Amino acid sequence: MSYATVEDMTALWRPMTAAEQARAFSLLDVISASLDVEARKAGKDLPALVAADPALASWLADEVAES
Repeated sequence: MSYATVEDMTALWRPMTAAEQARAFSLLDVISASLDVEARKAGKDLPALVAADPALASWLADEVAES
């Protein structure tokens, strides 16, 4: 599960070339997986928390896109 999209990054940052978009797509998956791992270390189920709270989902998408 990715918590942000390339479109989120473009909206918060700047338009990207096709090569940058491809790299961003891959990096968003890595960042999202890292967040899941850190949440599990803290005893949290991040996908479940995001599914239950639209505000958290929106905030997380912004934070990931700005990473």
